[in-house]
Amino acid sequence: MAAAVVADRLYVIGGFNASGADVNSVFVLHNGAWSDGPPLPLALDHLSAAVASGRLYVAGGSSTAGASRRAFVLAAPGEAWREITPMHHARIALALVALGDRLFAIGGRDGAREVGPIEMFDTAAGSWVDLSQLPHPRDHVAGFALQGMACAAGGRTPDTAAVDCYDPASKSWRTLPGLPLATSGAGAASLGDVVVVAGGEAASERGAVTDQLAEWGGSRWLTERMLVPRHGVEFAVLGGRAWACGGGIAPGLHPTTVCTSFG
Repeated sequence: MAAAVVADRLYVIGGFNASGADVNSVFVLHNGAWSDGPPLPLALDHLSAAVASGRLYVAGGSSTAGASRRAFVLAAPGEAWREITPMHHARIALALVALGDRLFAIGGRDGAREVGPIEMFDTAAGSWVDLSQLPHPRDHVAGFALQGMACAAGGRTPDTAAVDCYDPASKSWRTLPGLPLATSGAGAASLGDVVVVAGGEAASERGAVTDQLAEWGGSRWLTERMLVPRHGVEFAVLGGRAWACGGGIAPGLHPTTVCTSFG
């Protein structure tokens, strides 16, 4: 599933239900209570969400039609989703990272192969443009923003602990030290200058779900443990804490309703 926070509301979007079917449901946490949000126009799993220019965006994912290029925006709470210009590349299990008024789609599979080019969406222009090639094309990446860069951590095909950050100012990549453990389907969030990458599966779909919580403070990764290990999750920052809601607590599906936070 995808997750993001806008206007003090935490949105949990799409994914699988307990039967393994794609869903278009949206759940919203506001003032300590959950409610149903505007449903997506179609059911999607392995999509990603981010907030730019005060608006909530989702892109990519997989549906009954296969890998998706489609993208949608929710302009305000309670409104319906509006479809925007599709991405150039279909992407399953991508990372959508916001830097100011721009979105960066990184990684993912198009159904047959890894997607190498990253692409940027300018919210003012309303269009996507291909940028640089991801140094290690992969899917199931965990995306986060750091010091003006759009970053992707971990991922699979092949399994990796790599952390790659794209700097739009220099149009170049910076490689951070790798995670303590290769992981795919992890969540990530930026808490100021601190980055948290946690959970995921240690090796493809057959690997055990890891409780690794890697914390980057500027020089090296420090390792802690998650309260509830999970994979297939996006983190969202609310109240100065990185929240993990939903995800799978065992290899394969095994979805949970539990929310935990770090901060």
